[in-house]
Amino acid sequence: MTVINVYLQDGRTFHYEVGNPTKAREHAHRIVNYGWRNNEEGIECYYPVHQVLKVTFDMPNKDTLAGKYHAKPRTLCNFDKEKLQ
Repeated sequence: MTVINVYLQDGRTFHYEVGNPTKAREHAHRIVNYGWRNNEEGIECYYPVHQVLKVTFDMPNKDTLAGKYHAKPRTLCNFDKEKLQ
């Protein structure tokens, strides 16, 4: 099972399981393109795309789904920190 994490703008995080990383990738794609929906205490709630901050899931083998796309975060270079203050 693969756990999908959906992070919303209001600070809430939802988690649910799907069968495998391929299914998780399909779900993540739909969530970021169409928004998030959830049944909360018997009420169907829809969250538009702009309220979804990110969607994450674990992949046991990066090469299976990611292919050549292995982006790594980098720090800001030549940035004047005084401009932030």
